[in-house]
Amino acid sequence: MTGRPKILMACANYWSSPFQVGSHHLARGFVRAGWDVAFVSDPISPLHFLGGRSDEFRERARIFRAGGTGDMEGHLWTYVPGALATPRDTPLLRSRWLHRHWSHLTIPSVARAVRGRGFGEVDVLYFDSAIQRFWLDEIPHRRSVLRIADRTSGFRRYTAEMRRLEAELAAAVDLVVYAGQTLETYVAQLGARRALHLPNGIDFARYAESEGAAPEDLAAIPRPSAIYVGAMEEWFDFKTVDVLVDALPDVSFVLIGPDRLARKRLTPRPNLHLLGRRPYDQIPRYLHYADVGLIPFDISGHPDLVNGVHPLKLYEYLACGLPVVATAWEELVTLGVPLELCRTPDEFISAVRHALSTPRDPAAGIRYAAAADWQRRVETLIERLSSPGGESEGLA
Repeated sequence: MTGRPKILMACANYWSSPFQVGSHHLARGFVRAGWDVAFVSDPISPLHFLGGRSDEFRERARIFRAGGTGDMEGHLWTYVPGALATPRDTPLLRSRWLHRHWSHLTIPSVARAVRGRGFGEVDVLYFDSAIQRFWLDEIPHRRSVLRIADRTSGFRRYTAEMRRLEAELAAAVDLVVYAGQTLETYVAQLGARRALHLPNGIDFARYAESEGAAPEDLAAIPRPSAIYVGAMEEWFDFKTVDVLVDALPDVSFVLIGPDRLARKRLTPRPNLHLLGRRPYDQIPRYLHYADVGLIPFDISGHPDLVNGVHPLKLYEYLACGLPVVATAWEELVTLGVPLELCRTPDEFISAVRHALSTPRDPAAGIRYAAAADWQRRVETLIERLSSPGGESEGLA
């Protein structure tokens, strides 16, 4: 991995997570632009062993034990550090010292592992994880960037010390990029010196040109179907989905993603199908064989978090030609995207009925998604890092 510019990406999610967020897509874009990438996720600790053997944990542990793994013809190396203790919102683990020094508890040393892979000095340090702030002092770099995808103060798992670290990062890096227009004020309050609105995007070709028959589990479900793909945490609007499933018994509601909370909060019915996690590369096939895409978020219960969300799934639904029915929150209202925005469960019911019964031309949505290809986002980011005020010769 020589002769190419290098970027160390310090990220909350692990590389092979079924949730492929913006940082994953940007990493692929950097490789395609001629860079070498080290993608280092947040750590695991012995406490994760005590928490059960979930598929997610097993995969993270596999990457740790392997000393990291390669991808993209060797131009991307990914690693999950193992530490004796990691920051968490519990007594002792929420301490200031642990948030700032957990890297000293890694076995083997995460800094030594990164240097051993040729990333002892990089062109760009990239962060989306506040608890990896230590890289600023650990690795010589020419430019640094923090990406803010959400108003992190809205997440319950974020500790007060994580928020302080996020503010320190925002003030220290050369550039802060943020996904949602509505995050601009939040970023300014963090003390960012330079900022760039860089929306989420899509690997357009992957979604627009999906091949193959419908997945077996989806093919067995009667159509028409309304689909949701993504996290189903506290901010998911379980109440509205329950009303929808009850009011539209002839519509199959298909939910894909970790469904622990969904199984607790949704009433089982014949037309409700909780499929759990599905591999990322299979998601386009599920979307191409559905009839409407849903984005139901609990704006009333979690306004600070939801209003700042710029949803990846919006682009994915549109690229697959789906009509989209979503909660009307601040970010979506400002986008001017071809979709149905709803403020009440009754509006959701009417919008789903309308989407399923009205012929429509998906061309406008497909064009909107095509213009948001991730490679364009990467080119914009590289250009900004190389621009006056952020000079870094030879980044591109």
